[in-house]
Amino acid sequence: MRLIAGIALLAALGAVGLAAQELRAAWLRELPAPPAVGALPDAAPGAPPAAAVPRAWPALFGEDRPEPPAPPPAEPQPPEPPAPPAPPLESLGYALSGLVAEGGTTWAIVSHPAGARILRVGDSLDEGYRVVAIDARGVWLEAGGERALLGFGR
Repeated sequence: MRLIAGIALLAALGAVGLAAQELRAAWLRELPAPPAVGALPDAAPGAPPAAAVPRAWPALFGEDRPEPPAPPPAEPQPPEPPAPPAPPLESLGYALSGLVAEGGTTWAIVSHPAGARILRVGDSLDEGYRVVAIDARGVWLEAGGERALLGFGR
């Protein structure tokens, strides 16, 4: 039995030696350069050789893109000037001529050089004024969020 084991050992050592020689020969042998990525087998005349073409590696983790520069900070704009106050109603030619009350409804008679008008709450004048209330003091008109009283002349 020992004799058979010794012969098997010598055969295995010989096989390992032959494999080592084959490996050494393959290691020392020059291998042809692999073709570059994207190189065509039939290169046009005057094209650079395949070894001169740089190898393009795929981007495994995305591309390195620089962030765009931040826009310059906007210069502060001066605040908007306040809107000029509305002119007095009397300067527009309106005058309160009278009030009429019937039941729970009140009307105002407003005169103007173009003609007199009868107004009630909710009506509008030509100048953008809207009637919001009518009481004993006169007609309350609103334009641009500001209220104005058109009262009887003194």
